[in-house]
Amino acid sequence: MPNITLLLNLLKEFAWLGNWLFFVLAFIESAPFIGVFIPGSSLISIGGFLAYQGYLNTWDIILFSTIGAIIGDFFSYSLGRWGGRWLKNNKLINYSILKHGEDFFREHGNKSVFWGRFFGPIRAIIPFVAGLSKMKQRPFIIFNISSAISWAMLNVFLGYFSGSLIISIFKKWSSGLSLILTLVTIITIIYWFTKKRNQSLKTSFYNSSLSFAKKLHNYNWFIKLSNKYTFIPDFFKETKNAEVKLYGSLLITSFLIITYILILILDVF
Repeated sequence: MPNITLLLNLLKEFAWLGNWLFFVLAFIESAPFIGVFIPGSSLISIGGFLAYQGYLNTWDIILFSTIGAIIGDFFSYSLGRWGGRWLKNNKLINYSILKHGEDFFREHGNKSVFWGRFFGPIRAIIPFVAGLSKMKQRPFIIFNISSAISWAMLNVFLGYFSGSLIISIFKKWSSGLSLILTLVTIITIIYWFTKKRNQSLKTSFYNSSLSFAKKLHNYNWFIKLSNKYTFIPDFFKETKNAEVKLYGSLLITSFLIITYILILILDVF
């Protein structure tokens, strides 16, 4: 098993090489049809995490990632503008991915170049579609640069601050993590039982909502409450999917309460 400390020290020593790696990742992630399968955003977030540890420079990662994303998108745009029609006519591109991108671009127009970078399934195809649609270069360049800067900063700082949070958690109350692991285990078990019954989560949630509402209406205290406050039966009669909304609200409230209790127990703040 490799020595992690040695690897991290080498990474710190050759940080300049790592910066070029982030440039390549950002560039490839913008490549049409290939970038869909490259987890560039996640890897750049890991770079932010390593920057918090002091092995890399935060602003260097942002700079190289931004430049790589800008050049990558412009390459994809140029390919779509001057070769996209030929690629499309000769069926050398994935039709379903292209159609998804075209629908997105048709709905959001030039702003798709900015927003598309943040949507995983279509991030690599939008610049190509923009070029294929003969989008003017000036607005493309503006949206391309602004989205690249935002995308790079978001992912790097996401890794940086989540890294600082994770380290703080382990340093401050690592023993309390057993409570979180217990909660995750319970959620996993519920998910497993749900799938075991050959139901999707949506179907299981809907059925659980109906079952909960049915049991609720059988309690005397709830019947008295409904007789006293007429808005309760009106809610179930007039509101679409009232049972689902009620059940979902209670689950969210319970989750927030449990989260608050964990924060108090673990002394996060």
